[in-house]
Amino acid sequence: METPSPKRPETSRRSYTADEVADIYRLGKLWLETGQHKRAEALLHGLNEVASDFAPAWLGTAFLRAQRGEYEEALQATKNALRAESNMPEAMLYLVAIALTMGDLSTAGTYLGEVREAIEAGTISNQHIVRFYKMQLARYQARG
Repeated sequence: METPSPKRPETSRRSYTADEVADIYRLGKLWLETGQHKRAEALLHGLNEVASDFAPAWLGTAFLRAQRGEYEEALQATKNALRAESNMPEAMLYLVAIALTMGDLSTAGTYLGEVREAIEAGTISNQHIVRFYKMQLARYQARG
């Protein structure tokens, strides 16, 4: 899973600072990367509860749900990430990936168009994101 470029949450429900939330997320991301999914899931669930405006935690949750084939739950977690950070290209593309898996070409096409516009406008230059976009575009075109 590509590491999102998270914006720092301005507030959280409990007294966690933005730096603490980011540090907790880094630990959860490490656990994801090392295959410790149960630990990561517990930590990300907690972050989603106390810092619901921290989009990367929702995206991590979406990844875990999709890994288990829980696509409806993964889709909802991705939508929560987009509610927290509406222009997060990683979340848009993950939503595309899930929508394609579920056969929802309309949703996939809509978000692919948004990401394409951002790439063409130069607001997305990260080559990992551009490559992920191209992979999802190829999947979309193969199904259309």
